[in-house]
Amino acid sequence: MTMARIQIALCLLLVAPLHGASMDEKNKQKGNSMIAKVIEMLGEEKDKIAADVAAESKLMAEYTEWCDDTITEHSYAIKSATEKITDLTAVITDATARIAGLDDDIASLGNEIAERTSEMSKAEEIRAKDHAEFEKAETEQSQMVEDLEQMMVEIKEQMAAIAQTPPPAAVEGEGEAAEAGFVQLRHVRHLDLEKMKRIMKMAVNAVWVDPETKKNLAQMADNDGAFVQEDEAGGPTKHLDEAQEETSDNMKQFEDLKGKAEEALQRLRDEEVKKQNEHDVQMMTLKQQLALAENDLDDAKREKARLSQEKAEASEELVETEAAKAADEKGLKSTTAECTAAAEAWATRQSEAKLEQAAIDKAKEILASRVTVFMQVSQKNRDDQVVLTRVTRSKLVNHFRSLGNKLHSLAMLNLVSVASSDPMAQVKGLLTSLIAKLEKEAKEAADLHEFCKAEKEKTSKAIKKKTMTMDQLDARIEKASTKKETLEENIADLTDEIASIDKTQAEATAMRNEEHANFVKVTTDFTGAAEAVDDAIDALKEYYGSFIQTSRKSTKAVAKNDAPPVLGGAKSDSAGGIMSILETMGEEFRKTVKTAGAEERAAQDAYDTLTQENKVSKSSKEAEIKGAQSEIKSLKVAIKDNGEDHKMASKELASINEYVAKLKPQCGGRTVPYEERKAKMEAEIAGLKEGLAILEDESPSGAFSFLQIARH
Repeated sequence: MTMARIQIALCLLLVAPLHGASMDEKNKQKGNSMIAKVIEMLGEEKDKIAADVAAESKLMAEYTEWCDDTITEHSYAIKSATEKITDLTAVITDATARIAGLDDDIASLGNEIAERTSEMSKAEEIRAKDHAEFEKAETEQSQMVEDLEQMMVEIKEQMAAIAQTPPPAAVEGEGEAAEAGFVQLRHVRHLDLEKMKRIMKMAVNAVWVDPETKKNLAQMADNDGAFVQEDEAGGPTKHLDEAQEETSDNMKQFEDLKGKAEEALQRLRDEEVKKQNEHDVQMMTLKQQLALAENDLDDAKREKARLSQEKAEASEELVETEAAKAADEKGLKSTTAECTAAAEAWATRQSEAKLEQAAIDKAKEILASRVTVFMQVSQKNRDDQVVLTRVTRSKLVNHFRSLGNKLHSLAMLNLVSVASSDPMAQVKGLLTSLIAKLEKEAKEAADLHEFCKAEKEKTSKAIKKKTMTMDQLDARIEKASTKKETLEENIADLTDEIASIDKTQAEATAMRNEEHANFVKVTTDFTGAAEAVDDAIDALKEYYGSFIQTSRKSTKAVAKNDAPPVLGGAKSDSAGGIMSILETMGEEFRKTVKTAGAEERAAQDAYDTLTQENKVSKSSKEAEIKGAQSEIKSLKVAIKDNGEDHKMASKELASINEYVAKLKPQCGGRTVPYEERKAKMEAEIAGLKEGLAILEDESPSGAFSFLQIARH
C-alpha cells in the first residue's frame, strides 16, 4: 500500500465517527473491519519499509565498494597511461632527433664515398700514365744497354784483330802482308764509326749520366770513333800497340758507360717499383677509408632502420595508450557521476523512509487512541460461519494439495494440514505472511540475480582486460629478453673475433720480426760477402796487373831488338777468368741483397696492410659491441619496467579473482537455474494469493456487527 492509499483510508476513518449516529448497523460492521485491516496494513508497510531499507543498505554498501574499486582502477590506469605517454613521447622525440642526425651522417658518408671513389679513379689514371711512360723509357734504355753490349763485343773483336796484326817491323819488306794488315785496320774503323756515334749520342743524352761522363763521351764522339789514323800516303801513323792501348781505354770507357746505363736502367726500374708501391699504399689507404666509410654508412642505415621501427612502434603504442587513457578518463567521469548520483539518491531514500515510517507510526497512534470497536457475533451468524468455514477449508485443502503436487512444493503440501485444522484467522494471517515473505524473497532473489549478472559481466571484462594487459607485458618481456640474449651472444661472438684478431696480429707481428731479423742477417752476410769479393778482385788486379805490364814491355823490347815476343797470356787469361767468376759472384750477392730488400718491403707492406685491416675490423667490432651493450642496458630497463607493470597487473587480477571468489557463495553454486526458481516462486505466490482470495470471497456478509463505537 502506498502513502496515498493510507492517507485516504485514514480520512475515511476520521470522518466516519462524526456521522456515527446516522449510520446503520451494516456500515458500522464494515467500518470495524476496515479499521482493523488498515492498522494491520500500516504495520506491514512499516515493516516492509524497514526491510527494504536494510536490503538496500547492503546493496549500497556493495555498490559503494564497487565504485571505490572502479574509480581506483581508472585512476591508476590513467596515471600509468600518463607516465607511459610521457615515456613514449620521449622515445619518439629522441628517435626523431637521432634519425635526423643519422640522415646528416648518411649524406656526409655518401659524399666521402664519392670523393674516395673519385680519388681512386684519378690515382689509377695517373699510375697507368706513369707506367706507360716507364715502359717506354725502359724499352729505350734496355735497347741502349743491348747496343752497348753489342758494341763492346765488336770492340773486343777489334782488339783481337789488332792483337793479331803483325807489327810494322815484322812485315817490313813484305808488301802484300803489310797491305793486308792496313786494309784490315781500315775495315775495323769503317765498320764501327756510325754505330759508335749513334750509341755514344744515346748515352750522352741519357738522363742519369753525370757531366764528366758527358764530357768524355763528347770527346769520344769528336774523335769519330777512330782507332788508327792514316797519313796522306795511306800509311799508319800510330803503332799497333798504341792502337791496342787506345782501344783498351775505349773498352774501359764503354764498360763504365754500360755499367752506368745498367745502373740508370735499374734506378728507373727501382723508381717504378717505388711509385707502384706508393700507388699500392695509396690505393690501400683509399680502399680502407672507402671500406670504413661504407661500413659506417651501413651501420648508420641499420641504426636508422632500427630507430625508425622503434619510432613507429612507439607511435603506434602511443596512439593505443592515448585511446586507452581517454576511455579510462571517460569511464572515470561516468562512474564518478553515477556513483555520486547513487549516493545522493541513497541519502534521499533514507530520509524519505524515515519520514514515511514516522507518518505510519502517527497514523497507527491516531487509530489506536481515537477509535475503539467492540464486536459481538450472533448465534445464527456463528452457525453460518461454521458451514462456510468447512467449505472454505475443503477448497483450501484441495487447492494447496493440487498446487503442491503441481509445483512439487513441500511448503504448499504442508499448508494442507494447516488449512484443514488451524483457525481461519490464523490461516489467513499465515498466508498473508507467506505471501509477503515470498514476495520479499523473490525481490531479493531478483535483485541478487541482477547484481550477480552485472558483477559477473564487470568482473569478466576486468579479467579479460587484465589478462590481455598481462599477455602484452609477457610478449614485451619475452621480446626484450630474446633480443637481449641475441645481443649478448653477438657480443660474445664479437669478443671472440676480436681475440682472434689480436692473436692473428700477434702471430703476424712475431713472424714479421723474425722475417726482419732474417732480412738483416741476410743483408749483412751477403753485403759483407760482396765487399769481400770486391776486395779479392782488387787484390787480383794488383797482382795480375804486373804480368800485363811486363808482357807489354817485353813485346816492345822484342819488337825493338828484332827478337821473338815473350808471351805471358796464360796468367792474364787465368786472372781474367777468376775475376770474371768473382764479379759474377759479387753480382749474385748484390742481387740477393736487392731481392731480400724487395721481399722485405713486400713483407712489410703486407704486414702493414694486415695491421690496418685488423685495426679497422677491430674498431668496427668494438663499436658494434658498444652499441649492443648500450641497447642491452635499455632492454634491461624495459624488462624491469614491464616486469613491475606485470606484477601490478597480476596483483589487480588476483584482487578481481578474490572478489569473484567472494561472490560465488551468493552468486554461484546453484543447481536450479534462476529462471526456474523465479517461475516456481511466482507460482507459489500466485497460489497463496489465490488461497487468500478463497478465504476472503467465502467470508459471510453481515457476520460481524458493530455493537458499540466509542469516540475518544
